[in-house]
Amino acid sequence: MDKGLQVLLLTIFVAMLGLGIVGPIMPIYAETFGASYIQIGLLSSAWSISRFIFSTPAGRLSDSTSKKRVIQGGLLIYSLVSLLYVFAADFNWLLVFRFIHGIGSAMASPIAMAYAAELAPIGQEGKYMGTMNLAMFGGMGIGPLIGGSLSDFFGLSVPFYVMCGLTAFSLLLTSIFLPNEGADANRIHVKRPPLIDLLKNRVLLGCFIYRAINSLGISSIMGFLSLYMASSVVDGGLGLSITEAGTVLSVGQVAGALMQRPSGNLADRYNKGHLIMLGGLVGSIGMALFVFSSTFLHVMLTRLVFALGTALISPALSSIAAIEGRRYGAGTTMSVLESAMSLGMMMGPLISGVLADLFTLKPIFWVGSGISFFGILIFWSLLGGGKVSYYNT
Repeated sequence: MDKGLQVLLLTIFVAMLGLGIVGPIMPIYAETFGASYIQIGLLSSAWSISRFIFSTPAGRLSDSTSKKRVIQGGLLIYSLVSLLYVFAADFNWLLVFRFIHGIGSAMASPIAMAYAAELAPIGQEGKYMGTMNLAMFGGMGIGPLIGGSLSDFFGLSVPFYVMCGLTAFSLLLTSIFLPNEGADANRIHVKRPPLIDLLKNRVLLGCFIYRAINSLGISSIMGFLSLYMASSVVDGGLGLSITEAGTVLSVGQVAGALMQRPSGNLADRYNKGHLIMLGGLVGSIGMALFVFSSTFLHVMLTRLVFALGTALISPALSSIAAIEGRRYGAGTTMSVLESAMSLGMMMGPLISGVLADLFTLKPIFWVGSGISFFGILIFWSLLGGGKVSYYNT
């Protein structure tokens, strides 16, 4: 395995582990500031708005300068903002820090994927993207279990300190061991087409639009899933402990992570468009099943179905971006895909927050499922009703 990829895998795993640790407690932490459901949704949207604004500029910058340095900048922001969360005086400051955190995310995750994309041999894009997703989802999968347990035993502030330490360690690994690809004499430098040219590519456009709609559906439920599980039955939740909620999120993420590499191999062998649509269908079914969950076991099984759908989608989409990245710049295609995801994630939590304040938490799962299924239809249409056999390498 390439040394650069090895370092990236370890770096991203550690960074995502820290991010995953605060995942299950962020909505609950916001409630300590008296936040309403709409405000909790706004907190998630602030992260996504920031990533939407800064992802594409970060990607273009990484293509023209150094991906390593952009990743370092993102990890530095990650580690600093982790401490700021603890010292937030009120919800408004928490919202500001969440926005800043999104800038770090825009500079780290998609650029790390772009770095890996440039390392991928032709015909193995799915394998490399699946391997990167394994590290990312694996870190975020183990994180919620640790974060939930830390919160139950030591309080809500401790996970933020742990995230700070892990992301700082990830920054250290990157600085010392990750090669600066800008100095690689074998790297192929080409003049990149204008950004508008990406949107003229019908399949790339389909991927971007699908990513936005699918993320809209997913974010509609994920921002409130831990709250749904931890809320009392009277309030429309399942009445699980924070540790149980963290366990469900962790197992789902770890299971999804373990599926990434096999899914990446499938993306290298079969039609990527068909895999994306199949994953979207399975994922939308998984979202709807949350409504019928009533116990810890039920919600765990539902989370696994949802994880399977996501696992089929991610490597196929990323490998398409990796392939086109040879023409447009990997940093550009990966970051625009990230921007599309962030666009959907801006609106999802807000829609769910309004629904939850007006009704209960359960309707958001029906809405998320419907949105995700609609995304499949749009993607199918943009790929010419299934006539485009895309990158069946």
